[in-house]
Amino acid sequence: MTYEEFKSQYPVRLNRQQEEAVRQTDGPVLLLAVPGSGKTTVLVTRLGYMLHCKGIPPERILTVTYTVAATRDMKARFISFFGEGHADKLTFRTINGLCAVVIGTYARQRGTEPFALLDDERQINSVIRDLLSRTGTAFPSDLQVKDARTHITYCKNMMLTEEEIHAHKVEGIDFPRVYFEYQDYLLRSRKMDYDDQMVFTCRIFRQYPDILAQFQRRWPYICVDEAQDTSKIQHTILRLLTGDRGNIFMVGDEDQSIYGFRAAWPQALLEFEQVFPGAKILKLETNYRSTRAIVERADTFIRRNQNRRPKKMRTENQQGSPIRRIMLTDYNRQYNYLLKIAEGCTESTAVLYRNNDSALPLIDLLEQKGVPYACRQREGFFFTSPLVRDITDMLEFAFDDGNKDLFLRFYYKLDLKLKKAVVTKLLYGMPKDKSVFEMLLESGELEPWQIGKVKAMQTHYSKLPYLTSFAAIQRLVRYMGYGDYLKEQHGDTAKLDILLSLANQTPTVGQFLLHLRELKERIETLEPRPDCPFVLSTIHASKGLEYDHVILIDAVDGLLPSADEAEELEEERRLFYVGATRAKKQLEFLCYENKFGEPSDASFPFVSQFLGEEPKKEPERKAQPAKPAGPSKEQIANWMKDYIPGTEVTHKIFGRGLLTKREGTFATISFMEVGIKKVDLTTCLRQEKIWLTHFV
Repeated sequence: MTYEEFKSQYPVRLNRQQEEAVRQTDGPVLLLAVPGSGKTTVLVTRLGYMLHCKGIPPERILTVTYTVAATRDMKARFISFFGEGHADKLTFRTINGLCAVVIGTYARQRGTEPFALLDDERQINSVIRDLLSRTGTAFPSDLQVKDARTHITYCKNMMLTEEEIHAHKVEGIDFPRVYFEYQDYLLRSRKMDYDDQMVFTCRIFRQYPDILAQFQRRWPYICVDEAQDTSKIQHTILRLLTGDRGNIFMVGDEDQSIYGFRAAWPQALLEFEQVFPGAKILKLETNYRSTRAIVERADTFIRRNQNRRPKKMRTENQQGSPIRRIMLTDYNRQYNYLLKIAEGCTESTAVLYRNNDSALPLIDLLEQKGVPYACRQREGFFFTSPLVRDITDMLEFAFDDGNKDLFLRFYYKLDLKLKKAVVTKLLYGMPKDKSVFEMLLESGELEPWQIGKVKAMQTHYSKLPYLTSFAAIQRLVRYMGYGDYLKEQHGDTAKLDILLSLANQTPTVGQFLLHLRELKERIETLEPRPDCPFVLSTIHASKGLEYDHVILIDAVDGLLPSADEAEELEEERRLFYVGATRAKKQLEFLCYENKFGEPSDASFPFVSQFLGEEPKKEPERKAQPAKPAGPSKEQIANWMKDYIPGTEVTHKIFGRGLLTKREGTFATISFMEVGIKKVDLTTCLRQEKIWLTHFV
């Protein structure tokens, strides 16, 4: 069949670049496809062309996809184009599906029993949780288990050496020990996980040339979809399988590589000619999805990255609506803005965010108002994260201050300065019918300054049950020492913002704790709503999809982007780019200037870059005589509200102390170095001689 006959018989409608890619069937080819350029159509049409025009037997063609779902979709797409005649003879597999075939062949030919595949994620997580507990991580959270699992996958996929694994650091985890003990467990159990499948396949191909040659003869033509998401070991397997014949067709776009944490290796696309000498580099540069306004700005934005191949994304679509930056006065207001959109939503609309945590306040609000929505991902990691677990433990203790086990889980994260051995000894040697604070104060073994801290903490805890949930969390962070702990441990303050946002919607502490448990249950039991036009999704989960209207939330420095290093910043820019290019007609970015009524020093570098705004230059000003500066009466009056008994302060002259009594503007403070002093807070604040020690 000639190509002209092929075009007339089958639904083939291609532009010049697409047609060139379809007809290039021999030798190594890298096809760089910008968002919305029809890469799947090209890949499927090329399969039809190879069968009908080039006469290549379908059994000789292997198509590798990134996910099992993608293999089904591509096969279905092929059938819709060319019928079922050749579909069952073509091979569509994930890389792990390919590895399973190789390992099975090896086992039969060598007369060995292969290790069983450990594919139960719950069992894997259970093993890793146990290993974390045994290697020094007390009460490992779901998030820590997930992190350990992700990093184990990363090490195997990046083909790290034993020395490199020993040097691999994961915060809060003795990762090298966990990794090697996990591998020992697999070896003892005669099991392998999905990553080991690839490690073993790579080893088979290198050590047994006869088996490699067998598969090279079986599939002399290889097609690879989503090549930018392929890891180093996957690229190695594909290179070995391709051999000297070099008939490999890779489709991808390094500008859309956003799975670095899973060991995606876009560098392979940049080094394609070195790995496959004589390779051809083709491009699909026409975006059929988005308006011209979106395409032009997105193309300019991604060109800021250095580690990429030059491309010029273009479109024949209309200009469309202007891209909008919605500047909100406060972080929490973005959820109310989204609620209004959801209530009147009739066209496909996606709210995109960096991670699932960001959706929780919106889900909570939508559920309360009974507004329909669809959520592409659900997970409960937020509720079991160290920060959320800490704060819920601390709040629950306010209603059960005799719970020793609960107290021991968090006391060292507050400003108590008590050693664990001392605390454990004192508490478990005391009666059960008293509060922890009473036990500590009555022990007679604390230093005077320690007694002061315990009394201050007791005062704080006596007030927590009567505060709003928002104020209670603020007190824990600002005045009770937990903010200092987070700063020392580089804690995830984004989770704190989510927690405060949820607390803002729940009045009392008791109601808040109950509400968190109910919200967790709702998240875990969400029913899929495929027909709902209002969709919540991470940017990662939206890849490959498109919506009429896209809203990127939290487009603020520290969240998006969240990195400072050049290489990491490039992946952050790619993530932003992928999110923006999901939009067909409308694109919005939500930004905010304050967090819960307080200045946040927020900046919006990616939004400004995307909109083509240059940094504003400050006008030159002539030097002016310095004017005496000082806080206003309104500021002083507002600050005075925070100076309550039990609060730790620092005085410019007297040093650190504990505010024990307050009478109007006068405060009695017990200073660690100079003893008890009575000061006029108004005067001290006006002269900037006093401040809150734990105000963060």
